[in-house]
Amino acid sequence: MPSSNMPTITPKKELNYLRILFFTFGLGIMSWVPRFPEVKEALKLTNGGFGSLISTGALGSLISLLTVGHVVHKIGVKRVLYVASFFLMATLIVLTTVDSSLIFFFANIAFGASISAFHIAINAQGFNYQDRTGKFIITQMSGLWSAGALITAFLSGFLVDRVSLHFHIAVLTAFVFLIQVFIIHSLESALLKENQDVNIEYKLKELFAGFSFDRLVSFGLICAIFLEFALSDWATIYTKEEIGIKGGLNTLPFILFTMWMIFGRFTVHYLLPRFTLERLAIAASLLAGISFLVSVFLARTVFASNQDIAFLVICIGFSIAGLGSSFLGPTFMAAANTRSKHPASVVIGHIGVANIVLAFILKWIVAWTAQATSLTIGLLIPGILLLTVPLYAKALKSV
Repeated sequence: MPSSNMPTITPKKELNYLRILFFTFGLGIMSWVPRFPEVKEALKLTNGGFGSLISTGALGSLISLLTVGHVVHKIGVKRVLYVASFFLMATLIVLTTVDSSLIFFFANIAFGASISAFHIAINAQGFNYQDRTGKFIITQMSGLWSAGALITAFLSGFLVDRVSLHFHIAVLTAFVFLIQVFIIHSLESALLKENQDVNIEYKLKELFAGFSFDRLVSFGLICAIFLEFALSDWATIYTKEEIGIKGGLNTLPFILFTMWMIFGRFTVHYLLPRFTLERLAIAASLLAGISFLVSVFLARTVFASNQDIAFLVICIGFSIAGLGSSFLGPTFMAAANTRSKHPASVVIGHIGVANIVLAFILKWIVAWTAQATSLTIGLLIPGILLLTVPLYAKALKSV
């Protein structure tokens, strides 16, 4: 129950506050992605080494995904959001400042843990709002996260060669943290509270005894969203090193990918009266996968001698891939929630564990494929995975 001295807020205001939290979540944690080439250069690493080091964030995510759902159930959403927000911003400053791979390794684990903790808490609140109001908001919330990522990609691309990476990230993270603290405080009366049932206690052994693995959803989810993971890590490096585009312009393909992803997440509900989510997922994943694979192939073969045409082809292919894959991840997450008997915070953790383990393995495969062959070959992997999504689409019948 809300505390007596904390005024309640209307569902409309709660939704608006949630929108801001999702938006600033994407704005903050994705702010350094377009400047990965600078981070990689500071660490003096190869593509394989940098990809492997970046993927260590999955270790921290795994810890959070195993525990934070139960922690939210025990102590509520508010304290988890406060702590996760602080560590997100603090570790991001470290990651963009150090030139030591060892320090980066430990900071990246903490960063990954903080991302997953914030993700679990904010999505648990989103599912709670959805259950209370009957409004399907998760794809919209994911769209706002992507909008934050898009804005920060524009900003980062503009600031390349104009403002130092360290100053850019320090100012932005302080700004985001202050906004999130204000929003979390304003949302306090609506946030999920700690478990009130004395018969349900948080015990370490329950983390594993109650773990459930939905194969259909887990494999469908990773195949649907791994392209977004891969492009977050490699898009700017690919555009710079494989296509030869320098400066802030090398962020454009990732910006277009994100922009069309946002558009898809905000508009997919207009198609739902005419098509089922299962049919939409099958068609969209095939469109996205084929478009991405064709564009990457053509840019490095047919148009390899013409940088401008190759860049245009990549921009078009990334755009279509962003649109086609836009709603797949949130929809598989919603399916995980409807197919499980556990609380939403625990479901998010369970599906996240499977997702992060699979993503960790796939990121290593992409990184070392890129090292052994080329980044172009490495990026074919997420495109191929998208083509397998129809094999798992029947899980979406429950949404």
